[in-house]
Amino acid sequence: MLVAETKPSTKDLFEQSTANRSVQKHSNYFEIYDRYLEKFRGRRPTVVEIGVQHGGSLLIWEAFFDGDVDIVGLDILPDCRKFASDNVRIFIGDQSDARFLDEVVAAVGKADIIIDDGSHIPRHQIRTFEVLFYKLLADGGVYICEDCHTSYWPGYGGGLRKAGTFIEFAKRLCDDQNAWFSQSRKLAVNAATHWVKSVSFYASVVVFEKAAMTRPRHVEAGGTKLDLESTFKTGRMAKLVLIAKRSALIQRLVRTNPALWRLMKRFMR
Repeated sequence: MLVAETKPSTKDLFEQSTANRSVQKHSNYFEIYDRYLEKFRGRRPTVVEIGVQHGGSLLIWEAFFDGDVDIVGLDILPDCRKFASDNVRIFIGDQSDARFLDEVVAAVGKADIIIDDGSHIPRHQIRTFEVLFYKLLADGGVYICEDCHTSYWPGYGGGLRKAGTFIEFAKRLCDDQNAWFSQSRKLAVNAATHWVKSVSFYASVVVFEKAAMTRPRHVEAGGTKLDLESTFKTGRMAKLVLIAKRSALIQRLVRTNPALWRLMKRFMR
């Protein structure tokens, strides 16, 4: 009987890389990588990593995809050019420079995976996302921003719930996702509404999935329904409550006022 080959996880490859170039990660990152990158195996994806530094992670991506991958590394250090190879391109520049990022977009075209392991400065992370997520990441792609704990560090310009950090920026994207249903003029449908499929928060990491989104439709199947009004007790007062409940205004008051909610429940069986 043939036994299916078990491919190494990113953690396996990390632990095997001790004799190679240096690479540093937080221990919870590997499960995240495996969860989001597995679907790209065998598809020759283009991986863009911001923050090459010692070049160790480039080897992990190459091994994870069995060499069937195109890798693009971005770094501010000119010495990182030495890590270029047949399937690894290196671009030297500042990730906070939108012109540099546009040059990368023009040269690369589209990427399936973008990993921001660069400066970890929140304003740099935001600038990089705003350019690369919309211009470089392909439909169906994944964007991983690492070391987001710096959003809480004053030394990086961060702080708990401080405006302008990457964590607060990512939280706002959750709002943008739901702009289809907003009843506030402050929340309008925008590019994020159309392209951010999901935002997932992990310890120190935020992962975004990109896909062309349209307004979700309310759908229904089947025909048999409960008689929702039959749940109310009989009696004059219960009938009055039931009549009042049919009013949109009363429904809103009951939903938003815990005391009225408790009062209504008293008239239910």
